[in-house]
Amino acid sequence: MLDLMRLFSQVVEEQSFTVVARKLGISQPAVSNQIRAFEEKLGVKLLYRKGKGFALTPEGEVVYSHSLKMLEAWSELLREIGGSEKLMTGKVHIGASHIPGEYLLPVYLANFRKSYPEVKFKLSIGDSLEMAEKVLAHEVDFAVVGAIFDTEKLTSEFWLKDELGLVVSSDHALSSSQSIELKTLKDYPMIIRETGSGHRRAFEEALAKAGLDLNDFNVALEVGSTEAVKNAVRSGIGFSFLSKHALESCVKQGLVWMSVQDFNIERGFFLLSRRNKPITVIADECYRYLAYQRPEIGS
Repeated sequence: MLDLMRLFSQVVEEQSFTVVARKLGISQPAVSNQIRAFEEKLGVKLLYRKGKGFALTPEGEVVYSHSLKMLEAWSELLREIGGSEKLMTGKVHIGASHIPGEYLLPVYLANFRKSYPEVKFKLSIGDSLEMAEKVLAHEVDFAVVGAIFDTEKLTSEFWLKDELGLVVSSDHALSSSQSIELKTLKDYPMIIRETGSGHRRAFEEALAKAGLDLNDFNVALEVGSTEAVKNAVRSGIGFSFLSKHALESCVKQGLVWMSVQDFNIERGFFLLSRRNKPITVIADECYRYLAYQRPEIGS
């Protein structure tokens, strides 16, 4: 019965038998037959046709609400009795934007596996918007991103703080300056991240607060990853603003971190999940483990 509840909840959330069938690797008629079997077991109609789609009957609304509660209760039960490692197996698929995916999560996942050595991970890395779409599409269990996505279907939980700072190459004309005014940077080529990244969004928001935008600067290069930004800065193409997390291990490798007068960029990284959507026991355990860490920048 729990499997039928889970399938029914997925159909309601996706608003598509076809999408659910594709994600589960079964045929669309198989999904329809399972929903019909669920209705027969309950003795009520759960869905009715509405235009090209469908809607919940009053009974369907009640069943959907209780299904979510029962699935969560089942997950909680398994967590409470699942201290044994035999229950904590399987694969956890996590989405991540570039900074948490490349510099933070590997360490935490390694520590998590010390407690649950049978767990396997898949880590997909891209910009924040792309990862939000993967969470919505059920392509990852949850994600860690640099932007907030609080919608009808997504919820964001603060994880940790990040700081962006000015970075130049060690032989840049500004590398020996003690402090720099933001307007001074207009005279030099700049490297930025791609649209859709939390990094880009935080930077543009900070510029807006200073009464500026990207059109006020000489943008020489737009790239899709943090490592590409670092290599471009190191090669002398221009300056950029980068996460302190991404620089802690390489500030001596041809890069110089500098302060800009009255221009501070702080943002957060967030645990992103589907709202009211149960995930596997081991994925939930991993999510909770990360949520409890909440490290501070520089720690």
